[in-house]
Amino acid sequence: MLCNEGPPSWWYMESPRTGSSTVERALRRVFPRAVAVYAKHWPILPPEEILKSSPASIITVRNPYSRAVSCWNFFTVPGSISFVDWLKSVKDNGFVGGNIEARPQAFWLQLTNWSDQLRQERLAEDFWATVNRLRGFSAEQTSLPVCNDTGGRWVNRKGHKTTKTDPWWSAYCYHSLSLVRELYDTDFELLAHFYGEDLDSAISTSEG
Repeated sequence: MLCNEGPPSWWYMESPRTGSSTVERALRRVFPRAVAVYAKHWPILPPEEILKSSPASIITVRNPYSRAVSCWNFFTVPGSISFVDWLKSVKDNGFVGGNIEARPQAFWLQLTNWSDQLRQERLAEDFWATVNRLRGFSAEQTSLPVCNDTGGRWVNRKGHKTTKTDPWWSAYCYHSLSLVRELYDTDFELLAHFYGEDLDSAISTSEG
């Protein structure tokens, strides 16, 4: 969790696999006095003194369909398990062990009534809209610092470099669609103002 005691005052929750590392780095550049008060991704509210003084609460969100594929790629060894089998395993065993950060975004979204939700699909646009509102003026909008691992080579949680030659939606079939809708039903509900359950619409949003 990243907090800025201000002015302006705000706190940011890093929901996993939503562009959160990129946003965290960008916020630190714009607000160099921001500090991390908890470890990344912890689904808890900030300390009371920060909560009282920080009217702005920021979180990143992502279409549940593309995020599910991202979680599968990030938390497994490439080629070790198919998307459908990973989803079946999560359904049978729950979001435990190495898959805990693949939990529905609802774990983080249900913490509070967020003032700013930044969409992974429109990250730069939503980021600068929020920053400009917080600062009270519009400044030059630079590109966001896309985050890779600190070693300069992108690797997943298992320490493997993943290939992303195929679009995320190619992982879907009838069974994977059904499983994602079931496993991430709360996300579809809480993010209905951004995303629907129609896969074609999610693909269109991603391409746009």
